[in-house]
Amino acid sequence: MKNKRVAIINSENKKIISAIKEVLKDKAEILEKDADLTNYDLIVLTGYESNFENNFTNNEVINIHPSLLPAFKEEDAITKSYLSGVKVSGVTIHKVEKEHFFGKILAQYPVLIGLETHLEEFKDDLEKVGARLYPPVIESILNDSVFDFQDLFKNPCNHTNGGCNGNCSSCNH
Repeated sequence: MKNKRVAIINSENKKIISAIKEVLKDKAEILEKDADLTNYDLIVLTGYESNFENNFTNNEVINIHPSLLPAFKEEDAITKSYLSGVKVSGVTIHKVEKEHFFGKILAQYPVLIGLETHLEEFKDDLEKVGARLYPPVIESILNDSVFDFQDLFKNPCNHTNGGCNGNCSSCNH
């Protein structure tokens, strides 16, 4: 991975932030949205930041959204998609553009909503998918490569036979 600086804008999405930090280690810093972002190559949002547009930089900015864009762009996308009756929603990682928040889609992954799925289960499923999807997309950007979905199925923790005792958010042990 090239020596690029990554700023993760702090949010309440601790599971996703933890997964990103686990993969990027000391290459990423967690900052508040009003911090000076000019010296960072990549700005990573972990959800919509209503005031972030006022703090735009010329750097690349990406975000994660809890729906399969372009559906449910608005706030509270999780509840709205759940209550709408759709059977498939998901997670989208996209570029953030100055003109409009939702830019080019970089990756999407579906999450099924079963007949007996409760809203809290759905939220948890979206968060798990986001924690799994976001780190390899970020790595591909930092390596100037195109994200490949096969990267999701690699075992990045290199633990064999459950060597991580199931505590690694990057694997399925």
